[in-house]
Amino acid sequence: MRIHRTARTRNFTTLGNELLRDPDISFLAAGVLVYLLSLPDGACADIRSLAKRRKEGRTRIGKALQELEDARYLRRASLQDTRTGYWVTVYDVYDSPYDATETVCPAAPAAPAVTPAPARQPAAGNPDAGVAGALPSGERTREQEPPSPPPRPVEVPSRAARLLASLGRREPRIAVGEEEAAKLGDLVEEWFAVGATEATVQEALTTGLPARVHAPAALLADRLRRKKPAPRPTAPVRHECADCGAPVPEGASCRRCAASPPPTPTGFVAAALRGGSLARNALRHGLQGLPGPR
Repeated sequence: MRIHRTARTRNFTTLGNELLRDPDISFLAAGVLVYLLSLPDGACADIRSLAKRRKEGRTRIGKALQELEDARYLRRASLQDTRTGYWVTVYDVYDSPYDATETVCPAAPAAPAVTPAPARQPAAGNPDAGVAGALPSGERTREQEPPSPPPRPVEVPSRAARLLASLGRREPRIAVGEEEAAKLGDLVEEWFAVGATEATVQEALTTGLPARVHAPAALLADRLRRKKPAPRPTAPVRHECADCGAPVPEGASCRRCAASPPPTPTGFVAAALRGGSLARNALRHGLQGLPGPR
């Protein structure tokens, strides 16, 4: 293997080899860490914003962040913004594992400066303004645990979304994340509605791919719209005469059967019909419906 490096003088990040070669974290976690270290100090980052920049999806990004937190490259803390009252998550990112015995208390968001209100003068005719209240004691409120967020409902991916998400295992060039697969699921459902099978969809999306795919989701959307098969034609309904089976219009009978009623069965045919009627009565009413011995 030959390495080709570019000597950069601006817009670069310096990292130690021990970080990039740490066997305790996966390649995905190392990539997330390198991206976080490339951001300026004070930048905002969370699972949602990181998932929008890459194709791994929120689930894999969340697992990578948890992996970095377990390896002591990342520290997360929930703090309450004194200006808005909302709880926010603050990230501390390290280029080497921090000391687990070190106690770090992240700073809370700064509160806006408060301008004291001007002293009010007693109105005319009311010189007694009352006794001033006691000064603040200076006692600080105790820290409270942040409220636990409500559990998020588990979203079960549809059959179409699971099919699209599995394409990356067969053809890495068109791998898409969970969110992209869910958005494209409606187009796949249109294929299923016209009678297409999963094998038909896979064959249409993975055959004849270009050597390099820059936008997998856009390519899949284009193929799903452009190659959608036409609906299968429905076979015409054939109406027949109830007596002789000849083709007739719906709800009608043939003229021959209408002009001459069918002959009364005799002989073997009559005996077979009579026996079938007795068998049906026996099945419905039991042996009591059968005639006695003659």
